[in-house]
Amino acid sequence: MALVGFDVVVDEPLEDGREFGGTASGEILRGAYRRIVGTAHFAVDPFHAANARIVDLELAPTDDLGRVRFSADVSIATPADPALASGRLLTEVPNRGNTLIAGSFHRVPVLSPADRWRAGDGWLYDRGHTICSVGWQWDVTGDGLGLQAPEALTPAGERIHGEVIKEFRPDQATDRMQLLQLGQADVSYPVVSSSPARLIVRDYEDGPIAEISRNSWFLADAAGDKTRLLDHDHLPSGFIPGRVYQFIYETVGAPVVGVGMLAVRDLTTAIGCGDDASPVSAEFAYRYGFGVSQTGRFLRHFLYDGMNVDEKGRKAFDGLLVHIAGGQRGDFNHRHAQPTVASVPSFGQTFPFAGSATRDPFSGKTEGLFDRSAESLPRVFMTNTSWEYWRGDASLIHTAPDGAADIGEHPNVRTWLIAGTHHIGGLLIRGRQIKGLAGGLQTDVGLNVVQSAPVLRSALHNLDAWVSADVDPPSSRHPRLADGTAVTRAEVLARFAALPVPMPDPAKLPVVRQMDLGPDAAVGIGRFPAVEGKAYPSFVCDVDDDYNERAGIRLPDLTVPVGTHTGWVPRAKSIGGSDLAAIFAGFTLFFARTREEREAQGDPRRAITERYDSRDVYQSEVRSATERLVSERFILAEDVAWVVVNCMDRYDAAMADPE
Repeated sequence: MALVGFDVVVDEPLEDGREFGGTASGEILRGAYRRIVGTAHFAVDPFHAANARIVDLELAPTDDLGRVRFSADVSIATPADPALASGRLLTEVPNRGNTLIAGSFHRVPVLSPADRWRAGDGWLYDRGHTICSVGWQWDVTGDGLGLQAPEALTPAGERIHGEVIKEFRPDQATDRMQLLQLGQADVSYPVVSSSPARLIVRDYEDGPIAEISRNSWFLADAAGDKTRLLDHDHLPSGFIPGRVYQFIYETVGAPVVGVGMLAVRDLTTAIGCGDDASPVSAEFAYRYGFGVSQTGRFLRHFLYDGMNVDEKGRKAFDGLLVHIAGGQRGDFNHRHAQPTVASVPSFGQTFPFAGSATRDPFSGKTEGLFDRSAESLPRVFMTNTSWEYWRGDASLIHTAPDGAADIGEHPNVRTWLIAGTHHIGGLLIRGRQIKGLAGGLQTDVGLNVVQSAPVLRSALHNLDAWVSADVDPPSSRHPRLADGTAVTRAEVLARFAALPVPMPDPAKLPVVRQMDLGPDAAVGIGRFPAVEGKAYPSFVCDVDDDYNERAGIRLPDLTVPVGTHTGWVPRAKSIGGSDLAAIFAGFTLFFARTREEREAQGDPRRAITERYDSRDVYQSEVRSATERLVSERFILAEDVAWVVVNCMDRYDAAMADPE
């Protein structure tokens, strides 16, 4: 068994019955969509081979038939007339409970929670695809799509105690920090306050650990005891901006975190195969999965644990689009895992990194990310921005972990670097760059403005053609050691010394390290903080004379540039740690407008008016560059105008009078 029931809460026309699709003789080809919101109920055999990798599943309570039960929040958009459906099911794995379809595929600027449900230009709906977003994360808070996971118990029926680590990176001086991780409104694991706890600090992510005396801090309660706070007592400085703090404590209660993978797998097979409990009546020939950042890492973990076949032997996904995951997995399937965690060294940052088998230079072990999924491996697109390379891990998906050579291409994978882009997507606000976002990301240089979304639409289109019609997709595009486009971060930063921009300290950039998670790590129980050893080599893309990346998919922003676009930027001086790289972000530094400005600034890069005689000339060059990308199948023909408009917005921003 798997999906055993579905409670429908909402079944309504999508966007008041708006009709999608092209026309033939005035007749709508696709028509209206339904939006279905509800709760999916699952029952799984804890001892079935298909579920064997789920940590602690055998310790969860069972029903009268010996099955473990759990449920998940689900949102579905599907053609109102099943006869008009395309036969494609796209299962989205929501990021911290938030669906990202609108911003990723429908050209919706997501500036508020309501924007996540807008249809925008309806690109997926015009094609008749069914979109299913399924909650998989047990610690989602607020209105996001979540998972109601079972709790593992000891053989005596008692709750399980264990160790949890929380990380904080304050952006301002403060005497207290909430025990919350990215995207959380409530604490995921309670503190057993009667037990010992530790507070440690580092000057940067991989810096030496210093223990803070237990007499210097205490736990305080707030908000009706729903939130636990760390409070400094005797340290006059309190929590110092820019430093990295980690709090290790005992908790009680062990949700079976890994059932989130079963929820994604089993809802996909139930809908895709037309099971009786499915809330959708359409038939599906092809099933795809999509994840972004946290949930891209989830899909890598899904394949690593061999979860693409359900209890009935059915394959869940024919194709996966894994976006901005780099070379990591995540806190998705171990005891006391915290899926929302973004950077704490844990199980998700361990070898292997590449799909093909490689040899770990530290342990001597030979393994590949896809080993357990070899018989059911879908076709996979892995798309990354420059930031995942500068984070220190993305190059590991195509470079040997000893740094000696490139890895041969896996036949089921295409790997694309979208050059000169960053993790959070390019953005102009009223035609201007911004230097900060809500949540603490502040920089002293304007954030990167290049939009990668058009490449995502092309990637999904190519993936569908690869799966459904066996059309070989465009080749992988990423930096390589063999042609000199893959270089160290220190080499690139040395070149940037000629530009008037702040730079991070190369020695303090994040890396992935050999890791010891304790004697029980093999069964999914970690010891924290992890004992870190030697670093795996990290490579990024070399840059050209404009300081733009030379390899990968180079949008017209890079081939017909009005500025330099990076996947790295230091934190602002005002938030501390100004020699550290900011999380998620890169910068755009526009060229000087004229030769006179360039000479006055001492800028080695040619000015805009030295490159292009007029705005019209620039637009013509951008269109030609975009059409070349169409011929290479990295941009869809229907998106040429979109890419051109994006570039013209950047041109106008570069030529505008500075504030």
